[in-house]
Amino acid sequence: MENFLENLFKTYSTFDYSILFYLTAFLSVSVVAISKSGFGGGLGGLGVPIMLFILPAKVVLAVFLPLIVLMDFWVIYVWRKFPIYKIIIVMCLGGLLGQIGGWYFFDYLNDKSILLIIASLAIVTSLRYFINLYKKKINKINEIKVNYKKGFGWSSLSGFSSFIALSGAIPAHIFLLPLKLKRENFVSIMSFYFFFVNFTKIPFFWELEIFTMKTISITLFLIPIIPAGIFFGKWLNSKISDKYFYHITHIALFLCGINLLIKEYF
Repeated sequence: MENFLENLFKTYSTFDYSILFYLTAFLSVSVVAISKSGFGGGLGGLGVPIMLFILPAKVVLAVFLPLIVLMDFWVIYVWRKFPIYKIIIVMCLGGLLGQIGGWYFFDYLNDKSILLIIASLAIVTSLRYFINLYKKKINKINEIKVNYKKGFGWSSLSGFSSFIALSGAIPAHIFLLPLKLKRENFVSIMSFYFFFVNFTKIPFFWELEIFTMKTISITLFLIPIIPAGIFFGKWLNSKISDKYFYHITHIALFLCGINLLIKEYF
């Protein structure tokens, strides 16, 4: 343990990063924490691309995974009174299948084609919501009617895309948003589901040997940002109505889809 801490300190002491690095890292982690706690992760897909401005992709992946697992665990505690376990179980089973598929086919996949499909679905889903809203076809929150086959299918795609492209929130949102859940239930379900999905990534990513003393040092440095972001996100959630919550979440879904297209094709 002493050797680990000594090596960790030596690694961190060799950092020579600018103020821009720390401001960008702060913004990246804050966006994800606020999004996970307040809006079910809708804007969280923007966190990794922000950090890509200052770190290589593999380093960002290694830095973010432990942070995201910690965020998910904390958000579960914050929203622990609002889960709907039937939905969570179906989503976790689908997500696990998708993770295994992503791991098994990792070397055979065309990432750009998959991202194009996911981004297109995100954009179409969000645009359809606002078109229906314009036509006044959006009703008030009614009794929950869940198609568990669709839930399993979309969650499988979520786990798959999360593993290969860090874009698992989009398929999960496509399944959950039409259910018109109360915002507390929505965020709670997303929190439980993504804690499971992200935690099960750890052994797969460990096999890729991307965790280093450098990535661990950066992760530990960024951990204190998490609590403030999570509680600010919860505060934002409590200040908006279900109506505006769904407006904001669909806008976030649209932005995530656009972000994926820009990231991969421009």
